[in-house]
Amino acid sequence: MQSEQQYLQNYDPSQFERPSVTVDILLFTVSERRLRLLLIRRTEHPFSGKWAIPGGFLKMDESADEAASRRIREEAGVENVHLEQLYTFSAVDRDPRTRVISIAYLATVPFDKLQFRAGTEAGAGDAALFEICSLADRGAGALVLAGPGGETVTERDLAFDHARIIRTAVLRMRGKLNYTDLAFGFLQDPDAFTLTELRQIHEAILDRPLDIGNFRRTIKREYESTGLIREQGLEKGTVGRPAMLYRYSRG
Repeated sequence: MQSEQQYLQNYDPSQFERPSVTVDILLFTVSERRLRLLLIRRTEHPFSGKWAIPGGFLKMDESADEAASRRIREEAGVENVHLEQLYTFSAVDRDPRTRVISIAYLATVPFDKLQFRAGTEAGAGDAALFEICSLADRGAGALVLAGPGGETVTERDLAFDHARIIRTAVLRMRGKLNYTDLAFGFLQDPDAFTLTELRQIHEAILDRPLDIGNFRRTIKREYESTGLIREQGLEKGTVGRPAMLYRYSRG
């Protein structure tokens, strides 16, 4: 019987087909109390002229997590942000070029830290933030995004299966708000924020207003009592009654 070393020396990887693997980055931020997503306009085929989630092919010498972090640095100019795997999208026909499997990542970034620009991958053009306006699956009220210049983007304006990926990401965020600290990744200053700021982030993600009293009680019970957030003192330089500032302990 041959040894493992002999087996590996004689192994022929061409006996199995090898699909391409990409990472796609759903980079969300909150500005003007609205949830927004970074998209790039493709300049090459396939789907030339359509909007897409930023991403790129996995290099042979990097892990998927490393590729995702690299793409965020290249596309948004930020590091050390909240980043988590969302889902692996592997439909056989999702890319007309060849069999491509996409590992999608969800990233939350404070608005004032973004430095997005034209994409660096082949086929990437202008970059812009789009507001999530509607999320329904089909028909009236289906996925609709609004650009900074009033441009409306619907599912047919998006490349590949990115409409499905976007919908999956937003629904995942909404479902995780009550039991994770995902929302803290949107804070401009995690060392000095008010509960009002945190509530407005929750409202942007959920796309609905929240009862102020209930929200405060929930945050104090689930986060302050566990030490995840701590009081830092009263806000200074404000008109009227100052608000309490909190600090996020980052686990």
